[in-house]
Amino acid sequence: MDDTCSQWSAVADTEEERRNALEKSMHVLKELIETEKHYVGDLGLIVEGYMSTMSSKGVPEDMKGKDKIVFGNIHQIFDWHKDYFLGELEKCLMEPERLAQLFIKHERRLHMYVVYCQNKPKSEHIVSEYIETYFEELRQQLGHRLQLNDLLIKPVQRIMKYQLLLKDFLKYYTKAGMDTEELEKAVEVMCFVPKRCNDMMNVGRLQGFEGKITALGKLLQQDTFTVTEQDSGFLSRPKERRVFLFEQLVIFSEPIDRKKGFSLPGYIFKNSVKVSCLGVEPSVDGDDARFVLTSRNPDGSVVRFQLLASSPEICRAWVNDVVQILESQRNFLNALQSPIEYQRRESKSNSLGRSMRPPLSAANALRPHSSASIDRHKLPSLHSHNTSLPALYLPSHGQGQGPNEIYSVRDSNVVQPCPADSHTVSLSHVQLGFTDQPNCQAVSNGLYTPSTQTAQRAGEACRQGPLVDAGSQVLLSGLSAGRRPSNLAQLAEDDL
Repeated sequence: MDDTCSQWSAVADTEEERRNALEKSMHVLKELIETEKHYVGDLGLIVEGYMSTMSSKGVPEDMKGKDKIVFGNIHQIFDWHKDYFLGELEKCLMEPERLAQLFIKHERRLHMYVVYCQNKPKSEHIVSEYIETYFEELRQQLGHRLQLNDLLIKPVQRIMKYQLLLKDFLKYYTKAGMDTEELEKAVEVMCFVPKRCNDMMNVGRLQGFEGKITALGKLLQQDTFTVTEQDSGFLSRPKERRVFLFEQLVIFSEPIDRKKGFSLPGYIFKNSVKVSCLGVEPSVDGDDARFVLTSRNPDGSVVRFQLLASSPEICRAWVNDVVQILESQRNFLNALQSPIEYQRRESKSNSLGRSMRPPLSAANALRPHSSASIDRHKLPSLHSHNTSLPALYLPSHGQGQGPNEIYSVRDSNVVQPCPADSHTVSLSHVQLGFTDQPNCQAVSNGLYTPSTQTAQRAGEACRQGPLVDAGSQVLLSGLSAGRRPSNLAQLAEDDL
């Protein structure tokens, strides 16, 4: 928040100026409360108007079952704001210092907006089919001025509005010389939540993906790249792709062209790479805006996806997050395969006063981010590899090690020198793919050696599916390198 605060004026010089600033902060608070009342009223038009009428009178036959998708969890949002949050905001008129904590302590509750926004694209699609017929008839019966789609966008607009009002309040509170530490945290929370909402609305517009999005873990990044795919020596022509980085999967999609007859923006699923088979090359041909994601197939072949970002900052942010995912998965495997040994090594490391992971900047350590809203100029510069990982090379130049050999991690802790292919993977390639190449000599990398049975199970991971299931996300997040687990819960379809 230091950079944000630097944009605002310092504490006022005179007592009168401080008093005026405090007065203005109260005007902002009153605006927050008044707009909250209007917002609750708008939600009431949906819940007590449309939803109540549709429940009592029924819906057309061809729309049965779709009404739940139209409204999502808006009833939950309405009840909370009407019965609790509005009243708590009104109490802040007498105790303004309560305002910051009100947002901070309800960060998890505000996750319901992320759920609502993930469902929003599906809702829009259904509403667009009936907006001129069924919903128009209902609007006239209810005597509403606004159409249903104008009302359903209100929660999205409101969750974006909170941060603006809080920033204004913080600006005047700072000028008034008041303590703003908690207010800065509240602004951070209310910048992060709408960013997550925006991210999940984009994911909700993804078409053709047959998997369960909610089982992929957190969405860490999303950006548009120019992607070139190389498979078995064949190089595709560059294509525009929207790429989503989840904790367990990377999804490549094609942006929908509205000119081709699509009424709503969206993305069509094209390809995906499991994180358990993922590798990364931080830089290509000295181009700081270009990096490579690789996917190792069960037969040992490697598919390379060369991604050209719009800026070096985006490229570095993606490489940073991919490396952290791979390191998290390595730690997770170590903890599962030999928890006692893992704890012993962690304790020994801590007792020596050194960290297993390099420190991250405060901005990067606080929350996962995406290109939708982060200032990438504040990201720390990255090396071509993650220096916190154990060395992915042989301790000596024996065993026929040469400059053209590459390495993959098998079972997360045994390094294998494999014959290199100039079109496959570079020395800077960091990979947690599991391969079964008989000609590769297994070499200990300073980590404990797993049992044969465990190694066999890990070796089959790429063929059987994602290495870590959704139920393991809590442990995986806890081991994540330099990333504080968000208070926001994982998205659950049951919340809709």
